[in-house]
Order: sequence, then C-alpha cells, then structure tokens
Amino acid sequence: MKKTLRKILNITVDVLVVLVLIVSILVVMLSLTSKSSGVSHLFGIAPLSVQTDSMNSDDAFYEGDLIFSKVTNDPSYEYKEGDVVTFPIKIGDKNALNTHRIVDVIEDDGITYYQTQGDNESQPDEEYQTSSTILAIWTGKKVSGMGDFLDFFRSQKGFFLCVLLPMILFFAYEAVRVVMNIVAYNKEKALAEAQEAVQNAELTEEQKQRAIEEYLASIGQKPDAGNEDCVQTPAQDETSESEE
Repeated sequence: MKKTLRKILNITVDVLVVLVLIVSILVVMLSLTSKSSGVSHLFGIAPLSVQTDSMNSDDAFYEGDLIFSKVTNDPSYEYKEGDVVTFPIKIGDKNALNTHRIVDVIEDDGITYYQTQGDNESQPDEEYQTSSTILAIWTGKKVSGMGDFLDFFRSQKGFFLCVLLPMILFFAYEAVRVVMNIVAYNKEKALAEAQEAVQNAELTEEQKQRAIEEYLASIGQKPDAGNEDCVQTPAQDETSESEE
C-alpha cells in the first residue's frame, strides 16, 4: 500500500513539475517577444488582459477578460471599419496598450488613418492610428475573467507563487527522495552482506539469526519485517518438527 501511494505521489509531483516548466517557458517567451513586436505573443497570437470597461459590450469583451489578438505590426496591413485593434498609448509617464474598435477609415494624401473608439465610450479616441502604429487585431476569441489571473501571474508575487515556489518545493522533495533511496539501498546492502557472512559460517540457525542482528545493530540498521523469512528461527524449526 505504501509503495502504491509513493508511486502515485511521485507521478503527481512529476506531472506538476512538467506543467510548471511549460508555464515558465511560456512566460519567458512572452517577455522576449514583447521587445521585438511591442506586444507579448506566442506564435503570433497575443494574450491580452482587459484593464478597463471601455469595450464592455456583448459584441466585444468586458473588463477582466482575456482576449487573443493576432499580431500584425505591419505598415502595409489594411484594416477595415469594425476591426478591433491594439495600439500603444501613453498614460502619464507609462506606456500601455489600448484595444478599441475602428469606427472610421480616412484617406489623406495617400496615407490611411483609422479613427478608433471603445464600444462603451460616447466619444472616439483623440489620436488617429495608422497601419504602422497598430500592433494587433482581435481574433474574436476571449476567456471571461481570465485576464485578472494573467495579470497576477505576470506580477512578481504571482510568478513566485506559481513558478518559483513549486520549483523550490520540487527540488526539496527530490532531495528527500534521493536521501531515502540511499538509506534504503545501504540497508539492503548491509542485510545482504550479513546474510552472506552467516551462511558461509558453520553456525546453527539461532546463531546465524543472532549474528545478523548483531551485525546490523553494529552499523545502526534494523532488519526489515519483510526480510525476517530470510533466516529461519529456532521456534519455526520446533513447530515444523512437532507437526511432523
């Protein structure tokens, strides 16, 4: 029973470690891609958490949702009215990303300008966008409420609790498991040496049993219950003889 539980525990820990490693790799990839394209993405798809209620509508998404946008970041890309696009903005001294819908397309002197507006806003955005400033276009896919989890996971506290702490616990568990395996191996080795020594000696069964116990005691080991049948005790001999 103990062996089965230990095996299940080992498999569970290994699965959790694999999941943590996968998540860690994804986080690193998201961090690296944001430097080259201006938006974090995996294989061209950017997971974005919705920070405000400016797009709150059944045709779009709500604050706290996780949306998936296709990275375009291409000056030659042609957007159309109704597209929901992501572009950089300034909030005070900080850079941020804004995702709004294109409500008008304007051609001026060979340059295409896009006017954007939030579905939940009464006025369009002050600044116009061009194909060179738009980074991504919404694919229409979202996961309700998962944006808050993504924000927490990307924070220092979330990364520590979700990635670093599980890895620390895993290495501690593996260290304990290695020590236990070494102890078990030494115990089995010591018992085998004791049995081999007494079997080669001309002793009675009682003397052999006593010799094994004394040898194990001298090295700080105790015989396992499962190994008691390896050497027959005098009591067992007497019982067998009486039954005959």
